[in-house]
Amino acid sequence: MIMKTILITGATDGIGLATAKELARQGHEIVLHGRDEDKLLSARDMMHVAAPGATVQTVCADFSDLAAVARMAHEIDARLPRLDVLINNAGVYATERKMSRDGYEMTLAVNHLAHFLLTSLLLPLLKKSASPRVVTVSSMVHSGGRIDFDDMNCARNFNGYHAYANSKLANALFANELARREPQLTSNSLHPGVIGTKLLHAAFSMRGDSVAAGARTSVYLATSGEVAGVSGKYFDNCRPVAASAQAQDQQLAKRLWAWSEQAVARYPGN
Repeated sequence: MIMKTILITGATDGIGLATAKELARQGHEIVLHGRDEDKLLSARDMMHVAAPGATVQTVCADFSDLAAVARMAHEIDARLPRLDVLINNAGVYATERKMSRDGYEMTLAVNHLAHFLLTSLLLPLLKKSASPRVVTVSSMVHSGGRIDFDDMNCARNFNGYHAYANSKLANALFANELARREPQLTSNSLHPGVIGTKLLHAAFSMRGDSVAAGARTSVYLATSGEVAGVSGKYFDNCRPVAASAQAQDQQLAKRLWAWSEQAVARYPGN
């Protein structure tokens, strides 16, 4: 196996940390992202316990602040000679409507716009890899999402579940459109399973499978030779499955891309 340099967003706990641990055990160089320095240091220590001798770097940014995302991208670009895999994993579930520093509904800002901006800014670094991959963690709930360009911030009638489903639909649309626009890389999205994370507990008050199980498909898409060259697909349990009709709507994906470009246009590189 060729060792890769892999950035995982939202990697201080839950599925992100489990993904990072497994990739480090395989020998890959890991860049952990988190929004809290203390949690990042703790996660790095746990990584070294799980994979002694692993090469682990950290980067810190609050994904509700797009300027911080841009600064993080430029820091990574200055630090790394190349990036082989970007795993867009970070996510939030808001039970009440809050606005980001940039004036966007928080779920949309963190789950979609931050990853859209980060990926855009890191494309030149990814293209320095021989076989770059972008893996975006969506969810089965994307099928209940809706992209309403007249009310992207859910101002009319906020519902936490609907906002989350909308953001997961945006993740799948983004991954598909990225695959169409950037044939030099592979871009896929996935459903991680119903996993017992703090997000699941906050959103649904239910138990789920282990975070190790939740990491499995992300690890597979990041490293497996079976999916080399496979792009624009949606995966569940390490298998391509049909995403919702909305997620496969190319015109909707193009319109969301254009809207997202405008939303992040003030930041360097866009």
